[in-house]
Amino acid sequence: MTKNIIKNRICLNYPIWAIRVIVMLLCMNNIAHAQQQEMMVRISEIEILPQHLEEYKAILKEEAEASVRLEEGVIAIFPMFQKDNPTQVRILEMYKDNEAYQSHLKTEHFLKYKTMTLQMVKSLKLVDMDALDMETAVQIFNKMPANKKYQATPPAPKPFGAEAFQKSDETVIRWMGNGGFFINSRGTTLMVDPLLEGFDMPVLFNAPIDPKEVPHLDAVLITHSDNDHYSIPTLKELSPVTEIYHSTVYVDTLMKNEGFTSKGHSIGDSFKVGKVKITLTPADHDWQNEDPNRTRNFAKEDCAGFLIETADGTIWAQGDSRLLPEHLNLPVPDAIFFDFSDNEWHFTLEGALKIAEAYPDTPLLLSHWGTVDAPDFTPFNADPEKLKSLVKNPERVIVLAPGEAYTLTPLKKK
Repeated sequence: MTKNIIKNRICLNYPIWAIRVIVMLLCMNNIAHAQQQEMMVRISEIEILPQHLEEYKAILKEEAEASVRLEEGVIAIFPMFQKDNPTQVRILEMYKDNEAYQSHLKTEHFLKYKTMTLQMVKSLKLVDMDALDMETAVQIFNKMPANKKYQATPPAPKPFGAEAFQKSDETVIRWMGNGGFFINSRGTTLMVDPLLEGFDMPVLFNAPIDPKEVPHLDAVLITHSDNDHYSIPTLKELSPVTEIYHSTVYVDTLMKNEGFTSKGHSIGDSFKVGKVKITLTPADHDWQNEDPNRTRNFAKEDCAGFLIETADGTIWAQGDSRLLPEHLNLPVPDAIFFDFSDNEWHFTLEGALKIAEAYPDTPLLLSHWGTVDAPDFTPFNADPEKLKSLVKNPERVIVLAPGEAYTLTPLKKK
C-alpha cells in the first residue's frame, strides 16, 4: 500500500449544525443578503471504494483547486472526510447561483474529475443547504487569515511496485516528486534524490511507492545535502536493497557517518553502474554561506548534477543550481530533469528558458515543483502552464504524474 504523506489535508466529521457554521465562515464579504437568496449551497455525501481512496483524494484535490481558481461563480469547494471512516467523503460546495453551478458542471476540470472517478464512487447523495446568519458570518470571516495563495499541483499519482524494476529492452523514467526520479535502464535500476517519506514540511501528494516495497536498486545518486534531496529517512529505508550510494565528496562524508555504503566523486568524474555511465556536472547551490551561523564554509563542488548515459539515450539530472555557462554547453541530452523554479538559488525561470533554448529539441521532464505545501517559498512553486507559454516547442514540456512511466528515446529517432 502506498504510504500517505499528505500532511495538509483537513479531516473533519461535523454534525449538520457545524456544517452550517462552516458555510457561514466560507462566505465572502461581498455576498449581500439579496445575493444569499440566490446562492447555491450543497453538501455532496460520497462513499469511495477503499482500494481507490488515495487516488480519489488526489483527483478531488486537483479538481477543487481548479474550480475555485478558475471559476468566478464558485465561492468554495471544500472537501472533507470522516476521521474514523475515511471512505466517507463530504464536499461543501458554494456557488454564486444556480447558473454558476450549471456552468461548473460543463468545465473541463469537472468533467475530467467525473470521468476519472466514476468507477471509484460506491454511492453519492447531494444535499441542498441554506446558510444561516449571514451578517455574523461576514464578521467572523473578516477575522480569518487571507485565503491561501495558489500553487500548481501535479496530476494524481500512479503507484508502481516490483513490476517496474524488472529487466526490459528499454529505459523507463518515473518522477517521484520534487527532484526525485526512478530510472530502470534495461534492468539497471537507479534513483536520483528520492524523497519518499520523512520530510519536515507538509507535502502535496502521495509518494508513488513506499520505500519498503522497493525490491532492489543498483545505485542511488544524491546531488547535494539539502534534505529534500538527501532524505536520510528515505535512504535508511532503501539501504537494505541498495548496492551503493553515489554523490559528491562532501555528501559522501555525511552518508558514511550514517553507515551507508557510499562513494564520493569530484565534478567531472565518471563512473559506471552496470552499463550506465554517469558523470558529475557542475552546480552552484552553496546558499548556506549566506547564514552567519553556518557550521562550515560550503563549496560549489559540494553540489552536482548527473549526466546519465544509457543504451537508449542520455539524461541530465540537473540538481539544484544557479545557471552556469557549462550548463549551456553539455552534450545534447535526450531528456532533462528540468528545474524551472524562479528562485535565486535555482536556475530562475529566465535561466531555465536559456537551458531550454540551448537544447531546443530535448524533452523537459518537469522537476522540483508541485511537491511542498509552501505557497510563499519560491523553490517549490513553479507552474507548468506558465512554462509552456514561454518555452519554444512547448509540446516537449512533460508534466508527469508521480509514478507515471516515460520511455526514453534518442532524439535522432524522434
